[in-house]
Amino acid sequence: MSTLSWVLFGAGVLALILGAAVPGRDTATAPKRAVKRRIYWTGTVAGVVLLFCSGLPDVQSAVASAAAAAILMTGSAYFRTPHIKIGDRIYSAYAPHRRPDPPPAA
Repeated sequence: MSTLSWVLFGAGVLALILGAAVPGRDTATAPKRAVKRRIYWTGTVAGVVLLFCSGLPDVQSAVASAAAAAILMTGSAYFRTPHIKIGDRIYSAYAPHRRPDPPPAA
């Protein structure tokens, strides 16, 4: 692997970790849960793209690392958090995470 590949790999892993670790906060328009959800998925998308780029020019390796990261982050979101929201429905393995988002802080 080239130096650029290692840098992109490290940046991708860092984006995944920060996306999962940075806490959300209440804003005037969105509750803490919604802000955290956006941070999580932004970090996931950035991390997957960086991991894909780190595997190039070997496309098979690039796709494998990006797919593994996407599957792991989606599985983590389903089993541990309320971060999978499609429309107005929250998908999670556990009932407490399926509750609707609270209203934004005033």
